[in-house]
Amino acid sequence: MSSFRKEKKERIALDEDHVALDTRPGVSKRIDLPFEAFILEGKGVHPFAKRPPSGPSTATNIKVTVECKVTNPGGMSGVVYRKAWDSKTVKEELRDKFNKGPWIYDYRNLAWSTNNVEKKRITIDLGKEEGRTPGNERRIFFLTVTKTRQINLQALTQYLEGKMGWDNMVLESISFFDHVLREGPSKTMTLLKRTLFNAYSETHRLNNYTEAIKGIYSAIRLNSTISSTPKGSGLGVNVDVSNQTFFVGQAFEQLVRNMLATLNRDWANLDYDTMKRILEPVKVHSKDNTSFVWGQSEAFKALRRLNNLKFRVKHRGKTQDPKEYKVKRFMFDPAYGQGGANAKVVKFKVRTEKGDEGQVTTVFDYYATKYKTRLNHWQLPLLETNRAGMFPMEVCEVERFNPFPFKLDPSQTQEMIKFAVQRPPQRKIEILKMVQQLEWSKDRYLKHFGIRISEDMPMVEAKLIPNPVIQFGGKTLDPKMTGRWDLRGQKFVMPNTNQPLKSWAFVVVDGCVDKNAVETFSTLFTNTYKGHGGVVTVKPYITGFAKTFKHDLVIQEAYTQCGNHFKAIPQLLILILPDKTQYVYERFKKNGDCKLAVMTQMLQAQHVKKCQAQYCSNVCMKVNAKLGGQTSKIKGKIASQSAFFTQPTMMIGCDVGHGKTGEMDTSVAALTVSMDKDAAVYECGVQSNGRGVEIVQPANIHSILGPLIQKWKKKNGVPPKHVFYVRDGVSEGQYAHVIEWELEEMRRTFEEAIAFVPKITVIIATKRHHIRFFPEKGDKNGNPLPGTLVEKEVTHPFHYDFYLCSHVAIQGTARPVHYNVLHDEVGLKPEDLQRILYHQCYQYCRSTTPVSLHPAVYYAHLACERARAHHDEPTSKQVPEEVRYKILVRGNLAKHVDTITENPNDPVKKLMKIGAHAHRQDNVKWFTEAMWWV
Repeated sequence: MSSFRKEKKERIALDEDHVALDTRPGVSKRIDLPFEAFILEGKGVHPFAKRPPSGPSTATNIKVTVECKVTNPGGMSGVVYRKAWDSKTVKEELRDKFNKGPWIYDYRNLAWSTNNVEKKRITIDLGKEEGRTPGNERRIFFLTVTKTRQINLQALTQYLEGKMGWDNMVLESISFFDHVLREGPSKTMTLLKRTLFNAYSETHRLNNYTEAIKGIYSAIRLNSTISSTPKGSGLGVNVDVSNQTFFVGQAFEQLVRNMLATLNRDWANLDYDTMKRILEPVKVHSKDNTSFVWGQSEAFKALRRLNNLKFRVKHRGKTQDPKEYKVKRFMFDPAYGQGGANAKVVKFKVRTEKGDEGQVTTVFDYYATKYKTRLNHWQLPLLETNRAGMFPMEVCEVERFNPFPFKLDPSQTQEMIKFAVQRPPQRKIEILKMVQQLEWSKDRYLKHFGIRISEDMPMVEAKLIPNPVIQFGGKTLDPKMTGRWDLRGQKFVMPNTNQPLKSWAFVVVDGCVDKNAVETFSTLFTNTYKGHGGVVTVKPYITGFAKTFKHDLVIQEAYTQCGNHFKAIPQLLILILPDKTQYVYERFKKNGDCKLAVMTQMLQAQHVKKCQAQYCSNVCMKVNAKLGGQTSKIKGKIASQSAFFTQPTMMIGCDVGHGKTGEMDTSVAALTVSMDKDAAVYECGVQSNGRGVEIVQPANIHSILGPLIQKWKKKNGVPPKHVFYVRDGVSEGQYAHVIEWELEEMRRTFEEAIAFVPKITVIIATKRHHIRFFPEKGDKNGNPLPGTLVEKEVTHPFHYDFYLCSHVAIQGTARPVHYNVLHDEVGLKPEDLQRILYHQCYQYCRSTTPVSLHPAVYYAHLACERARAHHDEPTSKQVPEEVRYKILVRGNLAKHVDTITENPNDPVKKLMKIGAHAHRQDNVKWFTEAMWWV
C-alpha cells in the first residue's frame, strides 16, 4: 500500500495520527464497518454482547435466498487528485514503468499495487496538459509515491473467526476490498457513495425538474461463512436496487423555470419575461415605512435549493469543454438595484494573456466580444461558482446525476412509489441483471488480486417463528401465517371504560363536507365504536360550518362550543380536513395538544363522504387508544399472567427525529414506556434534543424517564426487574455512545426515581439497510412469511444480531428489521427474545396486521413526528420552505417571513408544555397518560 500526497508549490504535511476513524486515509464511508471499529480507545476490546448459542426452538427450519454474494480472496475526491492521477505524465512515469499489474487509487491519499515502489516523486503540469495559454497560471503539482505497509489479509481472517479483535490491519484489509471492488465499474459508471449509475439506468420523471433513477447498490459486508459455499471467507457483497432522486439534466434556465412552476401554482406556465419579473428584487420597507432597501423576492429565495448543483458550460467556443462547475450561489446585492445582478449590470476586469487585469466590461459585453454570443435572457440573475467566477444561466447545462436532497412532495412521492415498488420475483431478476452489469468475472482488477465473487444468490438457513394468538374482548383469533385479521365482530380487549365519551364533537374545516354527510358518518362511527365495545353516552356535537372559523381559531372555537353544549370539558374533537396539507395538520395538533390538552382525531373529507364501515373501524382503534383503551393483546397460557415475561418487565422505545436535510431545525427525542404486564399500553415523553444531535441528552432521559418509572412502579405495585431498551435511528458509529451515555444515564435515573436498577438489555432496531430475503415458499407476492428469522451466515460472525420479517408487505419487497443486541443483562435465550420482539408486533394499537418494527420504537417514531408541532416558535416558521414562497389563501395563515432568521448558535428552546391554557390540570394528567400521539 502506497501513500499519495498532493503538493502545490511546496509539500503539504498531513497529520494522520489525530483524525477520526471515518476520516482516516483509506477509510471509505461506503464500507459497512462493525461497531467496534468506531471505538478508538482500547484496541482489540469488544465491549458489545456476543451471540449466545442457540438452544432448542419451536421455530420451523426453512431456506431463503439472499442478495449477498460471498467473496473468495485468493491472495492478499477531489477533482485535482483525479486529474493528477489520470494525467499522461503519471501514466508514463508510474504505470508504464511499473506495469506488473493495475494500480488501485482512492483519489485521495492511498494507492494499492503489487508493484514494489520504494519512493518516487513526479512533477505534473496540469496547465500544460489541459492546453492552457502561456498567460494563464501554471498548475504545478507534485505526486510522491511512498511504500508505507503491506496489507495483512490474515488479520481479517482471524477477526472473522473471532481469534483477534478489531485493529487497523483489519480496517486496511476491508478498505482494500472495497476499493478494488469498485475500481472496474467506476471506470464506466457514475459512482455516488455506494451506488453505481450508468447511461442505461432506468429513469422515471417525477415532475419537470426531478427524476428517479435506478442504480446498483453494492457494499462489502462482514458475515459468517455461507453454508452453501464451503470456501467462503466471511466477506460478502451486498447488491441491491437503489432508487434515488436527481435533478433532470437540462438547460439551466429551463430547470429554474420548471422548478418555480412546480413550487407555486401562481408561477405555473412561466414564460421568460414573467420569470425575469418574479426573480427581480423587491422593496423591503423599514418598520416605520420611511425607507426601503432592495431585497430578495420569494422566487429568488427558492433558487437556494439549486446551490451546489453541478453544471457544464455549453456556449459557442465551449461546446467541447469537459470542465465541471458547481453553483455556490445566485448573485445578489442590493446595490445593483431593481434589475438585480444581471449580465448587463455586473462588471468585472478582463484578464489579459499575460495574466494582468485589463479593462472593465459587463458580462453581457464579454460574451458578445469574446465568444460572439448574444445573451437572450440577460435579465436573469447570474450564477456564482466557488472558483471560476460567474456565468449567465443560458450558457449552462445542468449535469445528469445531480442528487435532489430535499423531501419529496406528495405528487413526487406518488410517482416514486410507482417507479420503485417491485415484487420479490421482479426485484430478484433486477438484482441478477445488475450483477451481470458489474461483470465481476471479467474485472481485471479482481482477477489481478485473485478475488472471485459468485454471481449466484446463495441459499441460507432461516427459521419461521410460529405466530401468536390474539386476544380480543371475550374472543381469540388465530391469524396463522396470513399476517392479517378482521375486526368485524370483535370487541376491544379494553374499551374506554374509564373515559366514556360524553363531551365530543365533529368539526368541519373549510366547509369541505356538508352537514348531511357529517351526520351520516357520525352515526356510522358511533355505532361502529359501540359495536367494538366503546362506551358512548351522547351523540357528538357537530360544528365548523360558519365561515368565521379561521385556522388559528378552529380548535379554540370548537372546544368552547363543544364545552358549552355539553357543560363539560371536551374529551375529543374529530376534525374533518379537506386535504393532507402537513403544516395545517400540525397547526391543529399544536393547538389541541399544547394549548388545551384535548384529544384530536383528523379525518380526510373524501373518507367521510364515502362513509365506509372498515374506515370507521380503523379510526375507532386510534380513538380507543387515545381514550385509554387497548385494541388487543397476545393470549397467554394463563389470563392473569403475561404472555411474554416471567418477571416484571418494562419495554422502552426511543427515537430522535431531525429537521430537513441541510437545515438547522431542532431535533426531538421521544421515549415510550410500556405500562402494563403485556407491554401493550404505552406512555410517552418528548423534548427538544439540540440541533442534529442523535444521542439523547442526559437531561432528557432524566426528565422524561424518571416520572414514567415512578408511575410504572405505582401502577404495577413492584419495580421492573427487567428492562428492554429498543433504540432506533442510530448508526454503527454511535452504538458505543448509546452504551456509554444513554444506558448509563438510564441507570442513574432508575436509582434516583425508585432506588433500584433493573437488568437492562439494549437493542438497536434498524430498517436502513439493503438486505432482502427471497424465500423458497413465501406469501402470494413472493415475500417471506411473517416470523421469518435469519440469525446465521449473513449476520456478523460473532455479534448478537439477527434479521426478522414480522409483517406482510402490502406492496413491493419486504424489508426485514435488523436487530443488534448491544448489551444484554437480562440474558433471555435467543429464541425467547426473538419471539417476544416478533409477537409484540401483533399488539400495535392501530393496525389489523403485525407491524414491521417493534411497537415501542414505532410509537417513539410517531411521537417524534407529532412533537414537531410542539416547537415553541411562530406557526409561520413551521410552514415548509416551498410553501413560504407564496401567500396562502386559507385562513390568513401566512405572511411574508423575510424578517424570520435563526442563529444556529442560539440556545435550543424546549418544546411547549402540553395543556398550557387548559382549564383543569387533571385533564392534562389524563391527556399525557393516554396514547395521545397515535
